[in-house]
Amino acid sequence: MLNQPRSLFDDATDSITESGWQVDSRPIGRLCWLFVGFSVPILLIVVRLAYLQFAIGSDFAAPYAQTTETFEDIPTSDGRILTQDGQVLAEDTFELSLHIHYRWLEEPPNDAWLRQQALDRLDRLARRDPVLVQQAKQQVQADRETLWRRIAEETGTPIDELSQRRQAIQQRVERIATHVRENHERKLKAQQTPLETAPQSEWWERIWQRILDELTNAPSRERRGPIVIREELDYHPLLESISLHTAAKFESAPDQFPGLLVRRTSSRVYRDSSLAPHVIGVRTQIQGDEIRARKQQFPDGDPLAYREENRVGRSGIERHRELVLHGMPGQKRIVKNRQGEIITTEVVRHPRPGQDVTLTLHAPLQRQLQSLLARTLAARTGENADPAAGAAIVVMDVRTGAVVAAVSAPDYDLNDLITPTVDRWQELSSDPRRPFFNRVTQMAIAPGSVFKTLTSIALLESGQIDPDAPFYCRGFLDSPQSHRCYIYRHYGVGHQHIGLADAIAQSCNVYFFHGARVIGAEPIVGWADRFGFGRPTGIDLPSEAAGHVPSPTDEGAWYNGDTLGLAIGQSRLAVTPLQITRMMAAVANDGHLVTPHFVQRIGGQFTSGNTLSEPIPGLTPDTLERIREGLERVVAHPGGTGYKAVRSKLVQIAGKTGTAEVGGKEDHAWFAGYAPATSPRYALTVILEHAGSGGTAAGPVAKQTVESLVQLGLINQKSSTTN
Repeated sequence: MLNQPRSLFDDATDSITESGWQVDSRPIGRLCWLFVGFSVPILLIVVRLAYLQFAIGSDFAAPYAQTTETFEDIPTSDGRILTQDGQVLAEDTFELSLHIHYRWLEEPPNDAWLRQQALDRLDRLARRDPVLVQQAKQQVQADRETLWRRIAEETGTPIDELSQRRQAIQQRVERIATHVRENHERKLKAQQTPLETAPQSEWWERIWQRILDELTNAPSRERRGPIVIREELDYHPLLESISLHTAAKFESAPDQFPGLLVRRTSSRVYRDSSLAPHVIGVRTQIQGDEIRARKQQFPDGDPLAYREENRVGRSGIERHRELVLHGMPGQKRIVKNRQGEIITTEVVRHPRPGQDVTLTLHAPLQRQLQSLLARTLAARTGENADPAAGAAIVVMDVRTGAVVAAVSAPDYDLNDLITPTVDRWQELSSDPRRPFFNRVTQMAIAPGSVFKTLTSIALLESGQIDPDAPFYCRGFLDSPQSHRCYIYRHYGVGHQHIGLADAIAQSCNVYFFHGARVIGAEPIVGWADRFGFGRPTGIDLPSEAAGHVPSPTDEGAWYNGDTLGLAIGQSRLAVTPLQITRMMAAVANDGHLVTPHFVQRIGGQFTSGNTLSEPIPGLTPDTLERIREGLERVVAHPGGTGYKAVRSKLVQIAGKTGTAEVGGKEDHAWFAGYAPATSPRYALTVILEHAGSGGTAAGPVAKQTVESLVQLGLINQKSSTTN
């Protein structure tokens, strides 16, 4: 070193030796190297900080600035169903319902949830004491029991009923959880790769991959945690229709009622639940499998926005007019920050309430006719009475096809299908009378002699039958053992000389047997097709039956007896009461085949079904005049089959009785016609299953039906003819 001590006797030339390794002689260089040594690490740190700040800084800041976007439904209501006079038959009402968190009803309680509830009640120091934690758990369980007692006291619901509701909810959730976990296990097994098929790599690659895994991946657990489904963390409906006072108690004391939530829900209410249930139909909550099916059908979004809390029409107008009645819920977008605070709220889709549907039904008339049929069925007792027999009445405007009354008996109460008990559902579904079966539109049976109205049209339009030419009826066609008239079977006599009008009035089978033999089956089948038999009428109700018109060209084998049976409404002919009503309306309105309908208005707009249709092609006015003459004689002439039972002092009625043979049981009793006879306004059909003669059984019901029309002002008595 330069400042080291030296001897005066040392050689001066050896005292200082210049060498590149001796930095003491270069202090400037030493300082430079020291600066570099400090600067390089600092520079690296600065570069790294700059990289973190400007290159990937947004990746670290994103979680703190991250927002969550959720969508919530804006509730709406489904449309109402009203009668023509404005009576509300079905509507949505809003009510308060009580929901409970699943963990508060689960039995036994979830261990993790129970421990967390206990820890939340203790301070940090007390949480370390196992005794205090155990005591807190016991207190939580005691609070659970107290909660259920308080719910029972405030709502007036028995503890046993609450327990049943708890068990039902838990069983449903457990089924869902089991299904989810089984699917998860199957997926894990399918994803596992056998060791012998795993790809092999070099030893150094495996070591390097192991090092990377240890440094970058979280440690794997030996056992997987339990799968928790959404239903286990959600609230479930416990009680419906709680009072506002009760709801206020629950919400004002959350400490006394933990785990409870009061929600505003809607329900479908049927104001007169026993009025026209087959027509109105029922609306119930949509099921989960239906929601899943719609998601598959509409992967880009359900156009009607169905949710699990929505209802869907199951029958009647509720089902047929689902697209109109369904109220589409709105939707709002909610943006929250990382702390769960709402930043913005935006209405994405405004709610659209369902439209009201006004029906053509006349409520007082419908109610009277339902009572009439109920009394009629109740009065049919005895050893010949069929316990499974039902009945139907249809009343329709002959000009527009508006159905003002449609009664199918027996019927049911719509409220029985909203929240049915097991016993009530079993009783209804096993009833041999089939109360859910709409006989007006779905019962297709033989019409008997009421079909002679159409056969008469075929005879006249064929030009081969003179309606004024007398035909001698001896009571049977060829043999006294077959193809006979009703009076011959019971009294051994025939109708003797008879024309078309009297053949209709007295229901002479032999006359129509003869006429069908002359013209053949094809004209009858052809006119049946023109009048709409063999296909649905197009009424606005679901599941309408088409019936069946046998034809020589369609049947496997056709015999002469088939033609004769078809002429009097037997053979393999099957029609619905609604089809017969439409036939009578066409006769009454000068040959227009109207489309029956129940819907009068949707919202404020009248439907297109309120106009008269085109006339039936080929049907002449002279033919209709002859047919109407015969139908009037059925009731007005002393020899008519409806003279004693149908004739009324209030209004003149025209129509046809029918007795349809079914074999082995009592005959079906029919009456179909219109009133008033001189200026028709309404067509009607009455059918009593297995009731016997049409004139004797169905005739009095038809008379009372028409007189109800007069009494309610639907037919003006002053313009009617008094007998």
